[in-house]
Amino acid sequence: MRGRIRAALSALLCLALCLGTAGAAEGRDLTEQEALAGKLQSLGLFLGVGERADGSADFALDRPLTREEAVTMLVRALGKEDEAAAMEKTHPFTDVPAWADSYVSYAWENGLTKGTSDTAFGAGETATGAMYVTFMLRALDYVDGEDFTWDDPWVLARACGILPERVDRENFLRADAVEVTAAALSAQLKGGAGTLSGRLIVEGAIDPTEYGQAFPMDQGEKTYEEAMAELTEGVMPFVIEERWESDYGTVLLGQYIGTPHGAGPALRMVTKAAYAGGQGRVLALPLPAQDASSDARPDRLSLSEDGRTFTYSVHFDSANVLLQGTPEEYVFHQMGTYVYTTDLCTGDTRHKIVTAGMEGLPGTPAEQQAYDDAIRAILEGDYNRRELKRWEGETCTVLLTQNTGVFHAGLTTFLDLVGKPGSPLGAGERMPLPLPLAAPEEYAQPAELIFSSDGQSLTYSCAVQIDVPGMDGVTVIQEKGVYSYTVDLSTGEVTQAFSPLGETAGG
Repeated sequence: MRGRIRAALSALLCLALCLGTAGAAEGRDLTEQEALAGKLQSLGLFLGVGERADGSADFALDRPLTREEAVTMLVRALGKEDEAAAMEKTHPFTDVPAWADSYVSYAWENGLTKGTSDTAFGAGETATGAMYVTFMLRALDYVDGEDFTWDDPWVLARACGILPERVDRENFLRADAVEVTAAALSAQLKGGAGTLSGRLIVEGAIDPTEYGQAFPMDQGEKTYEEAMAELTEGVMPFVIEERWESDYGTVLLGQYIGTPHGAGPALRMVTKAAYAGGQGRVLALPLPAQDASSDARPDRLSLSEDGRTFTYSVHFDSANVLLQGTPEEYVFHQMGTYVYTTDLCTGDTRHKIVTAGMEGLPGTPAEQQAYDDAIRAILEGDYNRRELKRWEGETCTVLLTQNTGVFHAGLTTFLDLVGKPGSPLGAGERMPLPLPLAAPEEYAQPAELIFSSDGQSLTYSCAVQIDVPGMDGVTVIQEKGVYSYTVDLSTGEVTQAFSPLGETAGG
C-alpha cells in the first residue's frame, strides 16, 4: 500500500512540478478553471495563495508555480498537509525556503523527488507541462521509459483522459494544473485497477460523498430508483435471486432473461448517493470467463459489517482451455478458486486465484470441515453456549456467546474469532478475543464490531460504566471507561486503547 501511496504522490507531485514554466494568461478566460479549483478546494485538494477583497479564495490561476510551491500543492492534494507540516527538515537541499522545508522533506523522505543535484532542489525554478503530466501518469501507475517517455507524455496522457483540450502545454499555469488534476481524479489506473479518486478515497485523503457531489459522473445521471427499474424491467430484464443493501448501493445476484445463449449467473450493483461516482449507475461485478457448459456460480457472498466491502468467490475443479496447444489457445478460467473483493464506495474490485490441488485450499472439504467443526465446538460444546450475535468478515467469523452451562453461576460472555477457509490464521483456528470486566463476575459486551475496508483488521469497543472492584470489594481492578481493541487478521495480534467515559480512545 505504501508503494501505491508513493506512486500517487509522485504523480501528483509531477503535476505540481510541471506547473513551473508558464507564460502569461493574457487573453485566457479562466472562469471554468476557477470553478474546478473551487471543487478541488472543497475536497481539501487545492488551496489558494490568499483571499481577494470580497473574501473569496485567490487561486492565482494566471501564473505558474515554483517547484517548492508545486510540492506544497502536491502534498495538499494528497491530504498529507498535517503530516508534512509536523516534519522537521530532513532533506539535503540548501536552496529551499524555510516555509517549504517540511513539504520538501515529506516529498524527499517518500522518494518523490531527488532535486536537481545532491544539494540543490531547484527552488524558485518553474516546471514544464510535460513534467507535470509525467508525474500524473506515474500517479496512475504508468512507468516512463516503459509506457511512455518523460519528454513526450502527451499521447498517453490524452489516451488516459487527463489532458483536456484547454490545457496549454507550452504556457502551463496553475489553471492548467487544476484541469489536469481534476481530470486525473476520474482516470483509470494502469491495468484497470480502479481510479485515482478511488485510491485516494481508500487512503482516506478525500471523502467519497463529497467527491460524488463535487464531481458527479454526468449531468444527466439517473436516480437509484430509475436505474433499478431499467435493470429489472428492461428489454432483457434482470431477475434477482439475492440482494445485499449498503449505503453505497444494492448488490444483486441474478440472471438476465432473453439472452441469445442462455442465462448465466451475474452480479450487478446499483449505486446510491454515497457511491463515489454518484447514484443511478449499474456496475457489473467481475466473474471468471466461462463457456456455456460451465455451471459454476458465485459462492461465499458476504457484505462487511460496515457495508463497504463485498466479497465472493467462484471455484473450478478443472481448467477450461479452448484450442489447447494451438496458437489460438484461449483460457476461459484456471483450476482453482477465484476470490474477489469489491470496495462498494469506489467500485474497485481486486481478485486472487488460489491454485487447486493444494491441501487446505479455500473451499475444499479439508478447510471447510475444520471451520465447521470449530463453530460447532463453540455452540455445541460442553458449556452449551448461546449465540447472541455473529459478524462475518472475508477471512473469519466472530461469535458473541453466553455460557449457559452448569459450571458457572450466572451468564458469562465470550467473544471468539474463527478463521475461515483461506484465512492467514488458518481455517478453523479459534482465537478468544479479550473483553473487559463490566462487573466482578461479568464481562462487558462489545457495542460494535467493524471489519476494515481492506479486510486486514477488525475493531470493537466496550464501555465499562463503573470502577470494577476486586475480591476485597475495595481495590479497583478495572477502571470505568471505553476499552477499544484492534485485531490484525493476518497475525492475530490484538492492541488495546483506553479512554475515560465521554472521551474518544485517541484522547
